[in-house]
Amino acid sequence: MNPIFGREDKNWRTILVKFLIITISIVAILYFVLITGGTKKVFVQLMYIPIILSSTFWGSYVGLLVGLICGILAGPFIPLDVSNAIMQDPLNWISRSLIFSFIGFFTGQMIERINRLNLEKQERNFKSPFYDLPNAQRLLNDIKNRIKSKEYFKLLSIKLTNLNEIEKYVDNKIVFDIVDNIVKRLMHYCDRQAIYSYEKDELIVLTCKNCSENYEDKVKEVLEDYFASPITINGYKIRVSLKVGVYIYKGEDNSPIDIYNKARIAYEQGEIKESGVYYYDVNLENKRREIHNITGALLESIQRNEMFVVYQPKIDIINNKISGVEALVRWKRNGNEFIGPNIFIPIAEEIGFINKISKFVFDNVTTQIKEWKSKGIELKCSVNTSVHELIDDTYIAWANDIITSKKVDRTEFEIELTERAISYNDTRLINKMNYLKGLGYQISIDDFGTGYNSLMSVGEIPFDKLKIDKYFIDRIHKIEIAELIKLFIEYAHTLGKVVIAEGVETEEQLNTLKMMNCDEVQGYYYSKPLLPEDIETFYHEFNKAKV
Repeated sequence: MNPIFGREDKNWRTILVKFLIITISIVAILYFVLITGGTKKVFVQLMYIPIILSSTFWGSYVGLLVGLICGILAGPFIPLDVSNAIMQDPLNWISRSLIFSFIGFFTGQMIERINRLNLEKQERNFKSPFYDLPNAQRLLNDIKNRIKSKEYFKLLSIKLTNLNEIEKYVDNKIVFDIVDNIVKRLMHYCDRQAIYSYEKDELIVLTCKNCSENYEDKVKEVLEDYFASPITINGYKIRVSLKVGVYIYKGEDNSPIDIYNKARIAYEQGEIKESGVYYYDVNLENKRREIHNITGALLESIQRNEMFVVYQPKIDIINNKISGVEALVRWKRNGNEFIGPNIFIPIAEEIGFINKISKFVFDNVTTQIKEWKSKGIELKCSVNTSVHELIDDTYIAWANDIITSKKVDRTEFEIELTERAISYNDTRLINKMNYLKGLGYQISIDDFGTGYNSLMSVGEIPFDKLKIDKYFIDRIHKIEIAELIKLFIEYAHTLGKVVIAEGVETEEQLNTLKMMNCDEVQGYYYSKPLLPEDIETFYHEFNKAKV
């Protein structure tokens, strides 16, 4: 059935039902007045019921007409006193007819005014507090209507990621001009009512029937004009950063808020300040949901003894001996599900939980070193540390207290910092590194080659070891990468530093590094990260094999 015809058919049925209700009411009241003795009784006033109903159904003029009809029907045709056959005085029923008509008209006027006020209030409720645009509440209503009518559509969520910064640091009034300018350009291709405002920095576009077929491409063109190059508004030359999320609705069983959220989820792809147009991907939503799930469980992971430390051996390939181990934290959620550090470490840093994890690792490592030493196993251990922890005096004081209380030698510890986190002109950091070296700790630069420091600036950073990132070792068979690794090693040796290659997995990689005079290696070629008891076995077997 045609949906439009169906709606019209339903409206006519409704009108017919209302007409029958009014007609039957009038006939029933007239009959009741007759059998109760005529208009001398108060029952004639029941006529107000169909009069008010008609005003409610169809407005003041219909109410006036129905009032007049009721007055006439209850006038010369109905006796004043049925038993004595006394008819009504014409002045009486004419006056009543006028009163009925007035009540019908006045009631209709009042109801229409109330409806207008309600409509104005509803319009205000559907209005954005920031711009002359409908808000998210209207959007959800419109999406609901689209779903009911079984229409397919696209929803575009446009996030202006640097609008708040422009408001704070450039001009707080210019943001309205920026948004207004975008809206006007989008309106060239679609009705204004298809554009909504949720927050000051977010616009939503619901594709409409009046939109051109290539509307989505036109929207992309408009938005790309903004994030491709700076724009000039009110004398300011600024760059507007935009992220656009697109969700395509094809009849899925989703609520309006789900559809809206999927468009917003789509633009969360890419870097926060990276402009672009992104389409909804269910895998992204599942990943984000899992991250939130992990975040809650992470806060209890240490208390529930779900975290543990493993150790990966480092091999001195010049003297063919174990030079130490690197402590790595692992998480086994609920006792059976391994969560990779590449997943939970960034989350821990974001929610401020990384400090607790670092303390957990350091505490375990100091205990383990002491235990190994009691068994005659001499192993230096490296621990990953963030710059935030390194410059935190309370953390350093805590670590020193742990070492002192367990009577562990600081020279048996190696602090690993990623190159990306080190800034050679950070005076506070450099001073703290020199302080720790003075206490006996060794310092290594991890993931070297992937950060921002040049070879020259690295020379100004106090360190003992340089760890070449696995990215380069995986590509060591390429001439240009091999030359770069060789340069790293030679430069570090001129500074009197030790070089470690991480991620060594093949004999070919090992032999190439030996020819380059690399000092130490770490990777699956020798061993994966091991539990403490497995490290003991590896230690004895490796030393036994040497003999």
